[in-house]
Amino acid sequence: MRVVIVDPDLKAGRRLAASVEQLLPSADVLLYAEPQEALTGIETHSPDVTFVAPDVNGMSGPEFLAKARTKTGEPKYVGTVDKPDADASIAWINAGATLVVARPVDSLGIRTALRGVGGGIDP
Repeated sequence: MRVVIVDPDLKAGRRLAASVEQLLPSADVLLYAEPQEALTGIETHSPDVTFVAPDVNGMSGPEFLAKARTKTGEPKYVGTVDKPDADASIAWINAGATLVVARPVDSLGIRTALRGVGGGIDP
């Protein structure tokens, strides 16, 4: 399974990547901090799941997700929020996210995101 993390906060992105790899050691996890690099990486690597930060260097996460969806098939996109917010969740879902989770993403959020794609994760 291939997982992409798009987060300009590399420390937070690395923590999420480590958590994904801990739950699913066979995962190929790629981290991008810049929007254009991330778009290229998503198009090139066709991830099964993509986690997107609330803001990607000046571009809102939902705006980034909408752009990413024009370049790819339909990987599972996961929007993240810094705190629970109904309006932010609606923006994520309208942009195409299949799941919205709070940061830092806990193991339940990761399991939910990985379940049902690319062979999934054990229950």
